[in-house]
Amino acid sequence: MRARRQAALFAACISAATLAIGGCSSKAPGSSNATSAAGNSGPIKIGVSLTYNNTAFWAAYIQYEQQYASQDGVQLLGPELAQADASLQNQQIETLVNEGAKAIIVNPETATSLGPAISYAAAHNVQLVSVDTIVGTGHVYMVVRASNTLYGQDACAYISSKVKSGYVLDLEGDLTSSNGADRTNAFNDCMAANDPGVKLLKDPTVWTESTAVTDAQNALNAYGSQLKAIYSQWSSPDTGILPLLAKKGYGKVGDANHVIMVSDDGVAFEMCDIQQGTLDASQSQPADLYAKYALQYAIDAAKGVKLSAGQPGGGAPTLQNVTYNGDTNLADPIVAPFVTNDTLNLNLASPVDSLPGSLTTTAVSDSSLWGNVYGAAHGGVCSSGANS
Repeated sequence: MRARRQAALFAACISAATLAIGGCSSKAPGSSNATSAAGNSGPIKIGVSLTYNNTAFWAAYIQYEQQYASQDGVQLLGPELAQADASLQNQQIETLVNEGAKAIIVNPETATSLGPAISYAAAHNVQLVSVDTIVGTGHVYMVVRASNTLYGQDACAYISSKVKSGYVLDLEGDLTSSNGADRTNAFNDCMAANDPGVKLLKDPTVWTESTAVTDAQNALNAYGSQLKAIYSQWSSPDTGILPLLAKKGYGKVGDANHVIMVSDDGVAFEMCDIQQGTLDASQSQPADLYAKYALQYAIDAAKGVKLSAGQPGGGAPTLQNVTYNGDTNLADPIVAPFVTNDTLNLNLASPVDSLPGSLTTTAVSDSSLWGNVYGAAHGGVCSSGANS
């Protein structure tokens, strides 16, 4: 369980007042101090290419990244926003290379959409750091990403501990993305193995909030009180689904008719909803650590630092090789906390993908969770400032 708590321990080093690191080392594995990376020729230019910025998670990520860059003396180029257009993202990365980026942090549209950008960057001696998504179409310097297989299994561990019959709705993300595929496969396989009395409803959403909310409403209308739980693979649909549950009398945790709701991200409003008893649990995808380590590995890439599997990681005990679509890349698989109202110990008889079968959740009151840190710096987790 020590490893499962590591992300929260790192997050504790972030000041709630400034969202900046105070007293924690900002060195990445293999890196010299980032503040000296600029040398005598000015700050290192690091490009940033993201798919979206229209969720609380990515808004927080951008703020953390800007603050770490300022602290480390890095000049950020971007973030460029592809808005789910893979062709545009490849063009934007080429532009960042031409603007002098020495390394580029990218949240890929899909795991296999970056081929042209990787080839163009490599031809100009520029390497990419992929954040939040595995890459299966060429070589990148590092993948900074939590285990999304663990996300799906954690949601299953919680739901299967409480639900033994009826229907459970899985609001799947984009199955062409490694995140959506990993969460979906792990959750569905885990539920089949550990909760065979439940009928699983599998609805692909392609990360479209309106689709997820409509699917949830349709399931509620079709199955009523026989719908026992909903797993939303990201947080945005919560704002539409939770009011639907409340309106139909299924909203409060602990009520006889409560429909369990589990989501992923760990944004401030999820911390608020868990505290208020409308959301059961959330996987806290660490926006702060994604930003911190993506930037540090980009600095390492720009400086030519050589890293390999087995070396100490930043967000994980060791760096690991990960393979997707036939391509193998080095990764720092950050461990993400699973947040519930109170600390719980959950056990699975049949874990998936060689994952541990036991889980200790993190209480929502833990002030080191990045959603709580971000909320505290923006007027509280339930405030509009933390959730705009």
